[in-house]
Amino acid sequence: MKKYKVTGKIKRFPGKGGWFYVELNKKMSEVLRPLVKNRWPALLAASFTLNQTSWKSSIMPIKEGPLFIALPAKIRKCEQLEEGQKVNIEFLLSDNRIF
Repeated sequence: MKKYKVTGKIKRFPGKGGWFYVELNKKMSEVLRPLVKNRWPALLAASFTLNQTSWKSSIMPIKEGPLFIALPAKIRKCEQLEEGQKVNIEFLLSDNRIF
């Protein structure tokens, strides 16, 4: 199984309750987007690691733009993460669907 690594700044979708997330770079988004489309409406399940914290979730699309990894509140709290902070996230894709 191939391990991927994403480096990016934490962003937040606008509006009250907007998700915090990290975008995949353009090249990685282009490589993985066909996998997302092939599984739709399921999303691309993966196991993520950021520093010492691991969780399972999915990689999601921003319309036709880049793909992104959501950063749940419990992960941000555990790792003391804030919007604008640069992070490194490693992930492995799963064969299982989420949602």
